Amino acid sequence: MEQVPTPTSPVVPSSQREAQDTINRYLVQTVNALPRGTSLDGTRYAIGNGTSFCEDDPTADDPPVKVTDWRDMTFPPGTNYGAVIAQVGELWKSWGWQVLERNGFDKPNRFGYAPDGYILQIGSRPDPSQPPSLIASSPCFPQSREGDVEKSLVIEQSAG
Repeated sequence: MEQVPTPTSPVVPSSQREAQDTINRYLVQTVNALPRGTSLDGTRYAIGNGTSFCEDDPTADDPPVKVTDWRDMTFPPGTNYGAVIAQVGELWKSWGWQVLERNGFDKPNRFGYAPDGYILQIGSRPDPSQPPSLIASSPCFPQSREGDVEKSLVIEQSAG
């Protein structure tokens, strides 16, 4: 298995709200850098409150959790998906992130590792006619589920 980068300035979110807010900020910054008309649609993934355990089989009474946000990407007709995946990787590099194309995932793909420990990944799908997906994950933090944290089902580009 590939060695994944270690965060250089790790931040442990203090709550689910903080983790989701940080993820939202990264998703908005990403979508705003893409071709006009691009959006991120999380509608079909709107199940549960977005948290999951960090361990596959937790044994502690209060195991750590992370927030994960899955999105389908929508683009204007004629968009070259491979070019967008490469563009997103370069964008994340410009933010000072470590970016890798990982084995074991449909290619092309890019995994962006932020200095604070957040991870974003964009990747093609098995059916190349389908647009890529975008997934964001927070670092693990002590379980502090506040109930459902409001998240936008669709993230549109900011005007301007």
